[in-house]
Amino acid sequence: MIRLVIISIVLLLQACSEKSVDIIEKKPLLVQLTAVAQSNLNNSYEFPAKVSAVKNIDLKFEVSGRLIEVNLVEGSKILKGQILAKIDPAPFKRQVEKSKTQHQDAIRNLDRIKEMFDKNVASQLELDNAQSSFTITKIALENAKQDLSYCTIKSPFNAVISTRFIENNSYIRAGDTIANLQDRSQLYFTFEVPERIMTANAGNRNLKATAFIINQEDKVFDIHYIENETTPDPISQTYGVTFAIDGKVTNLFYPGSRAIVKVKSQQHTKPVLIIPINSLVGEKSKGFYVWRFNQENSEVESVVVNVSAFIDDQFAVVSGVNLGDKIVSAAVNQMRANLKVKEYKAEF
Repeated sequence: MIRLVIISIVLLLQACSEKSVDIIEKKPLLVQLTAVAQSNLNNSYEFPAKVSAVKNIDLKFEVSGRLIEVNLVEGSKILKGQILAKIDPAPFKRQVEKSKTQHQDAIRNLDRIKEMFDKNVASQLELDNAQSSFTITKIALENAKQDLSYCTIKSPFNAVISTRFIENNSYIRAGDTIANLQDRSQLYFTFEVPERIMTANAGNRNLKATAFIINQEDKVFDIHYIENETTPDPISQTYGVTFAIDGKVTNLFYPGSRAIVKVKSQQHTKPVLIIPINSLVGEKSKGFYVWRFNQENSEVESVVVNVSAFIDDQFAVVSGVNLGDKIVSAAVNQMRANLKVKEYKAEF
């Protein structure tokens, strides 16, 4: 009799438990829903870039000597043709005078030998030797004049002195770098573009590009296309691309700065459906799906979607959902077919 009572109590408790679970399971789950929206598809990309000057050149003397003049203040702007450095020209002037005298002697000697040759007094060998002496001394004089001109270095273009390596009155050897010049008439933004993006935009020059220096996001500049490599890096399979900024604002930052470049194609614009990034479930190899809310029965159902692009933290889809459909956009891994849900609405 006691055994029968115990069994009855257990069965009663089990039934109550099942009903309790039933009640809990039937209570709708609060979920975050987002409506499928529409947007215009403009291919937009973002790349880390490095800023560089148009040109960087090292200044070097072609001859050796003692430095007597320096106009190389680091960071200063200089004009094309401006004298930047001089070495003592005195030894080179003396060499010019010496070479000039020797050449003049060679000219007089050649004239004399020619006159004697015409009178059959001088031989062909003497004439040839005189001609050779004339040529050699002429070359020596030209070289001496050239070496004298090398005593002065002038700026080859409007530039900024980046670095100075020498001081006045020091002895300079030919080939020593005395300074580095930068052409900042423009500043280049160079970055690497993956092969798939280059292929997708081949021939497209209708681009809108902007850039900002890292940690200076409030200052955004328009930049324009300069060039791109046509052979990819053998390891990364990326192409080097260069854009430039007008020289009027180049004093706001320096070569070597790190930047972010945003490039947006203006060639193809079309409306697309977009969904939040957190709503997508699955992977590329097996396909993607979302949990769509059915308003008639307040349940969720899985719907396969075809993803076409990634746009500003959202995905563009070409099939599977319609404009205005509400889909689960948070905690999607907790969803299951026919699960009763209720839209969560924040209270303010």
